Amino acid sequence: MRVLQNDGSSLDIREEDILYFSSYKNAIFVHTKEGEFVFPTTLSDLLIAYKGKGFERLDRNNVVSLNKVNTYDAERKIVHFTEGEQFTTVSESNEPRIKRFLSTHLSESDD
Repeated sequence: MRVLQNDGSSLDIREEDILYFSSYKNAIFVHTKEGEFVFPTTLSDLLIAYKGKGFERLDRNNVVSLNKVNTYDAERKIVHFTEGEQFTTVSESNEPRIKRFLSTHLSESDD
């Protein structure tokens, strides 16, 4: 995937390295353990493109790779990722979905 770095130059990153997408002031950001990059599209477009690859919308400002989620903090309403110290928010309406996913995902990994 081609993204833009902070200095405006372009960079190709692998889909496997993506932790999550977020939006701020009509810009889309791609987050990896190496940093944050700009991606020129909408989160709705990204969800359509990546839903089949395990990405879901957990809040109105993100589309998350569920396979990279490690834990859910119900008090703060955030998910933590297996790689690095990054986290992102979960809306109240998506709380049951992330809890279901993690209970299924964690029980499968124990088998």
